[in-house]
Amino acid sequence: MKKRKSKKKINFKNIIKFILILSIFIILIYFVFNTKTRNIIILNNEYYTDEDIIEGCGIQNYPKFTLLSTSSIKKKLLDLDLIEDVKVKKKFGFILQIEVSEKKILYYIRSTDEYKLSTNENIKLDNVIGVPTLINYVEEDVEKNFVSSLKKVDKNIINMISEIEYSPNEFDNKRFLLYMNDSNLVYVTTTRIELLNKYVDVIKKVGDKKGILYLDSGNYFEIKK
Repeated sequence: MKKRKSKKKINFKNIIKFILILSIFIILIYFVFNTKTRNIIILNNEYYTDEDIIEGCGIQNYPKFTLLSTSSIKKKLLDLDLIEDVKVKKKFGFILQIEVSEKKILYYIRSTDEYKLSTNENIKLDNVIGVPTLINYVEEDVEKNFVSSLKKVDKNIINMISEIEYSPNEFDNKRFLLYMNDSNLVYVTTTRIELLNKYVDVIKKVGDKKGILYLDSGNYFEIKK
C-alpha cells in the first residue's frame, strides 16, 4: 500500500500578518528618512541671532533630519568670527539643538578700527553697541595681559565702561584709566582687574557722589570736590 503524501495547507493568516508588519516597517523607514527637521533650538547665542546661526550652517530650509551631519554643522559654525565652541545634538522628535559658546567682545580699538576679542584677536565687525573704546596705544605685551584679565570681568561691568586709556606711571607700567558711563573714573592695573566685578557694590556705598576709584594700588574712592 502506498502512503498518501499529505498536502501542507498554506497559512494565509500568517502571510497576511507578515505582509502587514513588513508594510508598516517600510512605511516607518520611509517616514523617518523623509521627515524634515521640525525644530532647531539655539542656546547661549548673544551676538549672533538664531537666524545667523541657522544660516551660518546652511540649514535654513530645515533639511531632512537623517541627512543632518552634526560634525559638518559644528565645522561651519566654528568658521564664524565670534564662535569659540559648538555642541550639536539630535534629539527625539526630529529636533536639532545647537549650543554655542561665543567669544567676548572686550573693546573697540580706535586707532585700527577693529574690535578686541577675549581670544586676543583683532577683527573687523559692523558697529557694535555697548563696548568701551581703547583711545590710545598699548604695548603688545601689556595689552595681552590686559585682555587676559579683562575677559574675566562680567560683561555687564564691561558695558559700563565708556573709554579705556592706557595710563602707566613710574611705579606701574600696566596701569589703565577707565572712564565709566556714570561719570566716575577707575584706575586699575592688570593684576587687579577682576576687582571690577565688585564695582556696582562699591558705587552703591558712595551714593550719588562722583569721583575716582583707585584699584591699582589700593581700594579707595576719592570724591570729586
